[in-house]
Amino acid sequence: MTRRGLLLSGTALVAAAQTKAPAKAKGLSISLPGGKTVNTSQMVGGPCSVTIFKTTCPHCQKSLPIVEKVMKEFKAKGFRAIAVAVDENAEPLVAGFAKNYNITFPLGWAPIEDICKFMDLTPEQLYVPAMKIMDGTGKVRGRYPGGDAFFNMEEANLRNLIEMLLKEQRKA
Repeated sequence: MTRRGLLLSGTALVAAAQTKAPAKAKGLSISLPGGKTVNTSQMVGGPCSVTIFKTTCPHCQKSLPIVEKVMKEFKAKGFRAIAVAVDENAEPLVAGFAKNYNITFPLGWAPIEDICKFMDLTPEQLYVPAMKIMDGTGKVRGRYPGGDAFFNMEEANLRNLIEMLLKEQRKA
């Protein structure tokens, strides 16, 4: 894709994100290795992405390193990322996945029913990777079910959305 195509898709992404008033994200309780738990409703203050993945999914194995790259680029500006595995018995799998794919942001797991509620999907509709992006106030600014065109140019789309949210946050 040409640079012009990237810019046009970024412009379309921004326009789509601004078309309706964002709603507050539903909270999702995520279990982390070591017995810790985090709730997405606590992740306020800067843009945050929550990626739903499966450790054996080739698309997820490509997606999470992209999120890692963008997270490292914008971490100092307040962007955070977390990923939630849908694997059965995910606990022993997430640490190996993080090591194999050099993921430094938190990886955890949650019951599939809770993940589906968080993503506003039924279990039959859940396809991975899927992503939800919230702004610094916890409002949903992007919801991308698995197979969404967002993932065709994930790095550029994620970067454009995070830049837009950071600009909005500076203006507020």
